[in-house]
Amino acid sequence: MPYNESTIVLSVQQAEREDAVESSLSQAKHEDALLTMADKINGAKRKFRKYLPILTIGCMVLAGIAIIKFKNGGVKVTTEVAQIRTIAKTISASGETAVLENYVQRALVGGTIKEIKFISGDDVFKGDSILSYDRDSLKSSLDSTYTSYLSAKSDLESYNQKVVSAKATRNIRKQERDGAWRTYMSDNGEDEKQAYKNAEALYQAAISAYVTLEKDKDYTQEAVTSAHSAYTAALNNYTKAAVHAPSSGKLALNDIHTGSLITSGQELFSITNTTNLIFKAQIDEADISHLTLSMPAKVSLDSYPDKVFTGTVQQIDAKVVTLSSGSAVVIADVYFDATDILPIVAMNGSVDIEFAKQENMLSISPDAVVRELDKAFVYTVEGAIAKKLEVQVGLEGDNYTSISAGLSDGSVVITSPGEVNLTDGAKVRL
Repeated sequence: MPYNESTIVLSVQQAEREDAVESSLSQAKHEDALLTMADKINGAKRKFRKYLPILTIGCMVLAGIAIIKFKNGGVKVTTEVAQIRTIAKTISASGETAVLENYVQRALVGGTIKEIKFISGDDVFKGDSILSYDRDSLKSSLDSTYTSYLSAKSDLESYNQKVVSAKATRNIRKQERDGAWRTYMSDNGEDEKQAYKNAEALYQAAISAYVTLEKDKDYTQEAVTSAHSAYTAALNNYTKAAVHAPSSGKLALNDIHTGSLITSGQELFSITNTTNLIFKAQIDEADISHLTLSMPAKVSLDSYPDKVFTGTVQQIDAKVVTLSSGSAVVIADVYFDATDILPIVAMNGSVDIEFAKQENMLSISPDAVVRELDKAFVYTVEGAIAKKLEVQVGLEGDNYTSISAGLSDGSVVITSPGEVNLTDGAKVRL
């Protein structure tokens, strides 16, 4: 279609009218958007004015609580009451169960075996008569042990007299030494000085002789005791002519038979106790200095988690053992009451061996004690104020520390004061 000038003019005018309409529509939309935004702002203002009193009151309450806490509060602490307790210190060690070592029975006297009543492998009970001697062969042993006992007793009487004499000589030498010293002090001459030195030497020699005789007398007393035990055993064997089982268990005869000639000290038989368990505790080398025989112990076994077994330390090995972990330990045998459990070896467990104990001691938790150089302190609570007190610490047990001075029973003590950097006179709250 051919375009002329009038057609072009009309097209331009139509386009301008369309632009004007679009512009008007855009402006209307913009105005509507502004009105909508204004309405939202006004609505928010109305809501803010509505809730302003509530917000104001809430802020005032929070501010009041903060002020009260600031005025009446302080450092938050926990406390405990100092009480009278029993304080104990223990060695803790791991280990496992084992059967009791064999009981080995040796002949206390020599003689000829007349009868053996059991064979190896038999189960025997404590007190059973295992074998008997020929009484005629025991008579010579009885005579021999009695002679040895009389000889040892005579030696002891002789040493008693020697000790009395040595003691008297020591006292005389002391008096002589003291006299020579007084003479030397009154006249500092060379002769007096030498006389004092000679008297001192004689006095020291007398002391040495007395001490040596006392030791020899003690050894002789032990010999008398041993000889008397051997004589008593020989007399008992002669009277009963039997050797009894020292414990229950399985019997193992040591190559003896009827007619065997036995010498004193010879091993007769052994008994393995398969019913009584012991606990082999692996004591760390660092704890050995605290360990002694007969210490009380508490054994816990993994197989019996609800039970605690009481016992005592009965044997300590004489050598250090290095475990696969590299730890150096000493094995200690703890005998414990295991009558209520199965006699199973190698059950894992642990033991607490008590090596120190104090009863009726005022005590607090270890964390309540603050160390400063070589002094110890605690913080008590008086009102709402922390007060620092110097105390004397006694036994430091596993769970509590005893206080020997500086604190009274019933005092309220702050626990773990170091964790809150507490100072003397600081305000505190519970």
